[in-house]
Amino acid sequence: MAFKRTSLVLALALAFGGLGAAHARQQNLEKLKQLKVSGTDLNIPTVPQEGTNAAAIRENLKRIKLPPGFKVELYAIVPDARHMAVAPSTNMLFVGTRKASVWAVTDRNGDMVADEVKPFAPSLKFQVSNGVC
Repeated sequence: MAFKRTSLVLALALAFGGLGAAHARQQNLEKLKQLKVSGTDLNIPTVPQEGTNAAAIRENLKRIKLPPGFKVELYAIVPDARHMAVAPSTNMLFVGTRKASVWAVTDRNGDMVADEVKPFAPSLKFQVSNGVC
């Protein structure tokens, strides 16, 4: 008899739990419907990775003396870089500055050279952007 009572209690708990989950999903959908478009232009300008600045940096890197087996190469040009945080699952690097900006650096093809450098969340004004990283 105890087994049947326990089974009935478990079945009722699962049934009410399922109703609670369905209600929570409906609440989440209602919250999502209230979200509004930020109005931020999605055509975010990128930082050029080639040109005279990149060429000058590469020339400076040639003057660095390293032990045998080591090398240094230009990965990305990021204005006012100070701190970095790596997101390994996305091939993305976040770079904080001393100013009010954070840069998103992506290497889409995994060749160890940045493909794109652009502001991260440009509509946000960071107070201490190097704390983000």
